[in-house]
Amino acid sequence: MPITVSVFAKSVGGVCETTRVFPDILQTAAKMLKKAEGEILIDSFVTHTADRLVLITTHAPDVQPDQLIEAAFSAAEEIAEKRHLFSGSDPVSICRMTIEERENEPLLVFLAGSDMIPWGEVMIPNQNTLADGVLFLTRAGGEFPSTAEFCERFARRGLNQLGVCPVSLCDSSNVRTTVIPVVGLGFSLFQGKLTGPVDLFDTPLFDAPRFWASDRHAE
Repeated sequence: MPITVSVFAKSVGGVCETTRVFPDILQTAAKMLKKAEGEILIDSFVTHTADRLVLITTHAPDVQPDQLIEAAFSAAEEIAEKRHLFSGSDPVSICRMTIEERENEPLLVFLAGSDMIPWGEVMIPNQNTLADGVLFLTRAGGEFPSTAEFCERFARRGLNQLGVCPVSLCDSSNVRTTVIPVVGLGFSLFQGKLTGPVDLFDTPLFDAPRFWASDRHAE
């Protein structure tokens, strides 16, 4: 059965400018998507990077969840407005792919804290790799590059010296002007259900790339 995986990201208003999403925003969006599971959605996951709310959904190809997603972003912006949190005007970033599930179906989502990241330097081109704004969505394993091969692209000194810094989700606050935090999340997909995520960059194996990204732009 074909499954559509959709990922949406939008700046909805952050604490202390664009530093981080307020917890109530994440909880509200998660509840709205969870309520739609079994009807509009098969499964969902809500996360963030810096002040961007990120919504990950799976659904049947003939289902359009865009109205639900728009409502979730609107609810998030209302919370941010009531608290007078900083709100940007960036458009929604969207990555969407429809696939026939394999027996083992790894999915990777990379989220940047800014839209300045040169995705073309980290993408391994194939028909199942998508990038838009702050998002990068890809299948991995089997006939596609492995999870480790995709992650390895973020450990290249040349890319890190452009400011691209692979960080764990808890370290994704936007607190540097010359460093772009990038989060990597890994899922397994089965019958439209998401298992995970694995926080791919939450490991000391990326300590050196983090140092290169930070040191290159230090004054």
